[in-house]
Amino acid sequence: MLTKEGHIDFWKKDAERNWETASFLMSGRQFVMALFMFHLTIEKLLKAHWVKDNTDNFPPRSHDLQYLHNQTDLDLPADDYIYLAVVNQWNIDTRYPDYKEKIYSIASEAFVKTHQEKINSLRLCLLEKL
Repeated sequence: MLTKEGHIDFWKKDAERNWETASFLMSGRQFVMALFMFHLTIEKLLKAHWVKDNTDNFPPRSHDLQYLHNQTDLDLPADDYIYLAVVNQWNIDTRYPDYKEKIYSIASEAFVKTHQEKINSLRLCLLEKL
């Protein structure tokens, strides 16, 4: 059975795997799926924070980044909190056929690279606060 620290480490390691997968997808020009992996990276880091800040070691089975954030003691800058809503949309847009055409039409290399920089900044911030 994992300790609280073990659960936190699990989420951090899984977030790192998703970040590496996103980078691999970027190199293969699979930009839409890279956006999905960016979302998973942040989701898993927020789940690590959830475990850190709550009694239970099993975070909610939710993909909503703002919802997860709201159940932690994190104090992100307002711009970062608002940005979580943008990243949330990638979880939906990359999964469902009625949204996929929209995301494929906007997920250019320049678009995704810009967001990769923002996500990396948020990722590093979340890691620093763990």
